[in-house]
Amino acid sequence: MAIEHVHVFSTSKRLLRTGTTLIALVALVSTAQIAFAQIDANPAEAGPAIATAFVPSLPDSPGFTKSTLDDASSSSVDDTADADPESTPASMPRHRLATHHDITVEPGQVVHTLSAHQKVRLGLVQSFTLFSVMGWTASAGYSHLVNGSPNYGTDSGAFGMRLGATALRNTSQNIMSNAVFAPIFHQDPRYYKMGDGHNFAKRAIYAATRAIVTKSDDGALQPNYSLLSGNLVGAALTNTYYPRMNQGFTETAKTFGTSVGGSAIGFVVSEFLYDALDFTHLQMLK
Repeated sequence: MAIEHVHVFSTSKRLLRTGTTLIALVALVSTAQIAFAQIDANPAEAGPAIATAFVPSLPDSPGFTKSTLDDASSSSVDDTADADPESTPASMPRHRLATHHDITVEPGQVVHTLSAHQKVRLGLVQSFTLFSVMGWTASAGYSHLVNGSPNYGTDSGAFGMRLGATALRNTSQNIMSNAVFAPIFHQDPRYYKMGDGHNFAKRAIYAATRAIVTKSDDGALQPNYSLLSGNLVGAALTNTYYPRMNQGFTETAKTFGTSVGGSAIGFVVSEFLYDALDFTHLQMLK
């Protein structure tokens, strides 16, 4: 019993230490907005050249429209996106214009290119949403049910530690992917829904493959360097707070693979969530 208490105390200390590190990371990323804003001024020179020849032939979302406002100044775009309905041009109704607060773009919405500091804010805000908490709970619950990694055991205390570890891993991966690597690689962190008008299989394949394929800031398809890099860094950080048996190269590789799979599932949920809610609502009305 004493040994078990020592193990729980040691694990709690690791979680606390890693949580403190994550808070420091958030603060560092927040201050990086100024630096990234300077990168936006000349993305062609600042960003690395991204090869697109190896992008697999996968379905692309046909529903969004690249805003012609991108040719104007970024301040004009932001003012238009945040304007009230009366001041929004009639040719672009407000409900059809995606703002820089939207992580999911609906079919037919007009989008503008996100600046680097808008990606940072989006990454930070989207790391702490109800949808994120639901994802943490589902992941921790499944791991607890099958007694999988991280192997804290199967009692109630173990579930709490799993939930904390999952929250740390997912949050660090999300911040690194959207707030750090998306500006560096000049990639769009948003998810573009395929939407109605396509069969279930095509939509599911499209959504799942967004974990490995995404859009650049200019709309070209590219390997999802941002998400893959963020998940890799997040998986590496688990070596500071996962149990010893879940640390090391092999276990980190497994964590990385699981995280990429979890990202794919998250995109599928985003694709079909409103369809499921609409179906449930219609069934309740019958």
